[in-house]
Amino acid sequence: MLVRDAMTRSPITVSPDTRLPEIAGLMRQHKIRRVPVLDDGKLVGIISQSDVTAAMPSVASTLSRWESDSLLDKLQAKDFMTSPVYATSPDCALEDVASFLIEKRIGAVPVLDDAALVGIVTESDIFRVFVDMLSGGVQVPGLRFELRGGRQRAVVLKVSQLVYEHGGRIVTIVTVNEDDGEHKRILVKEEGADAEHLVAALQASDVEVLDIRQRQQAGICLVS
Repeated sequence: MLVRDAMTRSPITVSPDTRLPEIAGLMRQHKIRRVPVLDDGKLVGIISQSDVTAAMPSVASTLSRWESDSLLDKLQAKDFMTSPVYATSPDCALEDVASFLIEKRIGAVPVLDDAALVGIVTESDIFRVFVDMLSGGVQVPGLRFELRGGRQRAVVLKVSQLVYEHGGRIVTIVTVNEDDGEHKRILVKEEGADAEHLVAALQASDVEVLDIRQRQQAGICLVS
C-alpha cells in the first residue's frame, strides 16, 4: 500500500502570518492536530497541537487576561512552527513512512507531489489502514487464529488449503517473521468454514496453534 492510499487529501493549511488564536480555532473546528504552513504555495513548516500548547502562556503566568490575549494575538505561525519539515511523496510505501515516523518520533508528514502539497499522512491514518488490514473490513462470523510454523516451509499454502477444504474463505492473512530466522507467525481470519472441524484439522497439523477464537470478540470494557 502506498501513501496515496492512506493520506488525508487537501489538508487544512495556514500561512506564516496566521496568528496563534486562529490556528488553535482551526484545529478545534476541524478536529485536527497538525496543520502544514504554506508560503505562496510552498511548504515551509508544520504546526502540531503540542506546538500550539507550548506557545500558550503558562497557567502560572502573572499576566492579566488582557495581556495574555494581546500576547497570543501577536504570535504568528512563523514564530513557533517546525521548520524545515520532513515530507514524503504519494508513491512512497506506507510501511516505510510508518517506520520513519517511529524512528523520528513524529506524528505526521506532509505529502508533496512535484513540490505541491497534496495531502498529509498521520499516525492515525496509518493506524486506520493497519486496523482495516487486520480486520478484513466488514465483520462477519468466522474464526480468527494465530499459528506458528517454519519460515521456509509452505505454511501459508497449507493453512489456506485447510480453510478451503472445510468450506471457508480467507478474509485476512498476515505473516510476521520471528527474530530467530527460522519461524514465522501467521494471523488468519476466515468466514464460512465448519469451525469445529477446521479447529480440529489445525490442531492435528504440524503447525503450532497459538490461539483460536471466534471473530468479533473485543476484549474491551469500561473501567470506572
